[in-house]
Amino acid sequence: MEPHIGRLAFNIAVLFILLTLIPLPFLEDESPEFTVDVMAAIISLTFLCFVVWDVKRQARREDTAIK
Repeated sequence: MEPHIGRLAFNIAVLFILLTLIPLPFLEDESPEFTVDVMAAIISLTFLCFVVWDVKRQARREDTAIK
């Protein structure tokens, strides 16, 4: 992943997480909106973890290639 694509993906993931966490305290626990919001937060966190993992993996690969 190129650096500008990784940064863009990271920013999008953080934005999605913030947008899903803001309304969470105002939703009722039994409502369908709460379930969808929690699912969106989980998917966004998974995407963020994947982006961070991929960027670290590539940075480690480039670091060993330079030495």
